[in-house]
Amino acid sequence: MRLHIPHNTTRYLLLLLLIIFSSRHSVVLAAQPTSKAINSNPATLYAPLLLPWQAAITSSNITSVSCGAVIIDEYWLITAAHCTQNYIYHVIAGTSSIPQKNSQQLNDKYKFTITHTINHPNYDDDIFTNDIALIRVNRSLFTVAKPIVIASVNEQITANNIFDNNWVIHKNSKANLIASGWGKSNIGTIINDQNQLQVVTLAGIPDQYCNGLQANKSQIICADSNIDGLLKDVCSGDSGGPLIWQNPQHIANNDFGLRVLGIVSNGAPCEHRLNHPAQQYQHLHGQYTELASFRTWIEASIKHYDDLPHFSLATHYNSPNYKYDPFGLVDDYPQNQDLNLFLVSTQPQSAGNIPIKVLIILAAIALFRKRINLL
Repeated sequence: MRLHIPHNTTRYLLLLLLIIFSSRHSVVLAAQPTSKAINSNPATLYAPLLLPWQAAITSSNITSVSCGAVIIDEYWLITAAHCTQNYIYHVIAGTSSIPQKNSQQLNDKYKFTITHTINHPNYDDDIFTNDIALIRVNRSLFTVAKPIVIASVNEQITANNIFDNNWVIHKNSKANLIASGWGKSNIGTIINDQNQLQVVTLAGIPDQYCNGLQANKSQIICADSNIDGLLKDVCSGDSGGPLIWQNPQHIANNDFGLRVLGIVSNGAPCEHRLNHPAQQYQHLHGQYTELASFRTWIEASIKHYDDLPHFSLATHYNSPNYKYDPFGLVDDYPQNQDLNLFLVSTQPQSAGNIPIKVLIILAAIALFRKRINLL
């Protein structure tokens, strides 16, 4: 007697098996742990004060960091406009370590009182256009910290050309940017606040490849992990912090050619990225307010408030003297971690990329059908 199995039944069985094993495969990818949400490293791993322009903004609790900021002048810092929507009191500068609970552990020399904030008048909190603000403090930041030069329009054009020539997907790209902050970090599966300043290398993304909220990307910079299959990004609490770039023509200078290109504005939530690591190139990329576009507004605001008619970003503290070049020190990968735990495949599944278990099932079905037809 010949046993007959309808072709449709076989097709349905095959489809069911494909769905089961494909979904199981994707869950494995999504569940693999990462050491940190942005796979960063502590800045103190490389130097006591690796990033002397980095500052933090706090509210009534002095050591509870709400956002980052960038020192650009003796009394002035830049941050994101959305960071000033809640009342802010203090700036912390000149240190890479901020105690999370006991504010008495932080020396008073690192604490500065905010005396004035200036939000960009056209800030849009729906899509984060013009997401920039200025902060003035009560005393000189130069007692413990140093400023960083804002990139000029021509330097931004140079950086854009470098991004165009270096960005690739499904392969590693050259790291040409560094972001930093005291925002949330992931250890295991728990999002934690950091008391150590974190630093992460990134790659600049050409505008035409950026997944962003704004259709017009002329005033934002997009950046993401430069390592295929390794999530690297900023997180909640890093907003307003610096995105720095190194001008290759000025590496020999006292400031190593370091420029702040942008400040952290928005992007995909870290929790969402962690839950779907294989979709690295489909997520919203990290988006940063492009500072070169706002140089005129920054200068005009400082001139007006401080009554300095001759103030110019082009000549004011033009070449700070730094001890360390972060681009020569910071690692592309999180240190002291097993990379096998969180590197994932970002390649889409195809006929040439079917999981081995599915191939085994297909072979078994083919053999089973052949034997049945021989009965």
